[in-house]
Amino acid sequence: MNEEMKQIEVGCIAEVKVGRNLIKAPVCDILPEGGYIVQSASTGKRFKVGTLVRVVASRKEIESKSEAPIEKTPTAPETIAIATAPIHGPGVDEPADEETPESGKPVKKLSLLDAAVEVLKTSGQPMNTREIVKAATDSGLWIPTACRTPEQTLYGSIFREIATKEQPRIVKAEQKGKFEFAG
Repeated sequence: MNEEMKQIEVGCIAEVKVGRNLIKAPVCDILPEGGYIVQSASTGKRFKVGTLVRVVASRKEIESKSEAPIEKTPTAPETIAIATAPIHGPGVDEPADEETPESGKPVKKLSLLDAAVEVLKTSGQPMNTREIVKAATDSGLWIPTACRTPEQTLYGSIFREIATKEQPRIVKAEQKGKFEFAG
């Protein structure tokens, strides 16, 4: 065991491999059966990892930079996600529901396909997927996710709907590469 791996303690910052990515995350808990509970800095979610790549900053270094000491935080089962869980599949790219302050009820955010239907319905003119994604983003109907090619994802979703539904909401327009609202 190398010297920097001996420094693993609650509160230290370590590099963790999540999928293909290497992220820096504070260690929240050391599990007795092996493994660690770490917290993502970007999402705030806690998850379990089997190993740490390396320790970036020890607890002492972090405490010397900040005035408040770092305490061990309890981990509730509902706040822990497993890092080895699949990151692809239905629902992964859809953002979580948020509560509205007025009603207290969750507001369902639109998927890209649903936002495309709304954009085509309101515009009344044929559009290609790049124009649809830009209009949906600009109007706030859809918030971009980690998807690198939302235009291609939308294109596939439109053709899947055309192929599988009796009455698709979006159909191909007369102009090549453009779509229009079917209603």
